[in-house]
Amino acid sequence: MRRIIATLASVGTAALLAPAIAAPAYAQAQARPTDPVSALAKQFKVKRGVHMTSATKTSIGGMPGLKSRTEGDLQFGPSGIVASDLTTRNDFGNLFQDDEDLQGLNQPMRTITINKTAYISGGIFGDIIPSDKTWLRVPGASSASPDSSQFVNVFDARSLRAVLATTKAKGNGGTLDGTRTTVYRGSITLKQLAAASPAMKKQLTGLDAKSGKTMLNWKMWVGADQLVRRVTTAVTFTIKSKKMSFDMDLTGDTKFTKWGSKVSITAPPASEVATSADIDGSVPEVPTIITPGMMAAKS
Repeated sequence: MRRIIATLASVGTAALLAPAIAAPAYAQAQARPTDPVSALAKQFKVKRGVHMTSATKTSIGGMPGLKSRTEGDLQFGPSGIVASDLTTRNDFGNLFQDDEDLQGLNQPMRTITINKTAYISGGIFGDIIPSDKTWLRVPGASSASPDSSQFVNVFDARSLRAVLATTKAKGNGGTLDGTRTTVYRGSITLKQLAAASPAMKKQLTGLDAKSGKTMLNWKMWVGADQLVRRVTTAVTFTIKSKKMSFDMDLTGDTKFTKWGSKVSITAPPASEVATSADIDGSVPEVPTIITPGMMAAKS
């Protein structure tokens, strides 16, 4: 099965709200030191978590491209994310309509990830899983970075600290998830992101000197409790080859709600789970939603 790399990208960013006349509650929030890293660490408790909604999209040469939306719950342990239950809806349009093996790409796909094992249902796998099974077991997965298309991983303390260090402005972010927020805005290079932590360096594999200078524009809405409620990112890559040159715009918008809620994610019943050995033929390779490192390697 040939490997197909499709580029999805990130997501419409909202305009930065201009600072308004500060109400007392907002003024009080502004007076507190900004420390989302410490606030995040306090959320890492067994069977507690957060709800995530993420939208991504791309435009190529000014034309709308691929879109994706992911929503679901993340479960925490003492040191971070230990499980996730996410449903992704991709919109590849008519890009793969002539490939019978990829007809399920635009169908919703649910993925439960626990430790290093993923269980996938629907999507491109819907037609290949045996009729008496619902899930396909895929080893070697990770739930530590649930939004692979987003350049800012708020669950990586070093990356979060590095991004906030590039803040250029802040203002009243309005109310999100029932709390007053401050919106921070800044720009950071991919090289700075890669240097922020081992996890981000791995995600940005393939980064060369030229692409390392690419600037990522970001906005982050932080609640009065110092928890991140929303992150948007926007970056433009110039893709060059011998025959053509064009810009690719990637945007991402991720929202976090219900911090500290009870979350208990379990694996599907074993009787409903198939493995690759149960598949008649080879398991299709899902077109890869572009990651920061893959895009950097192409720019």
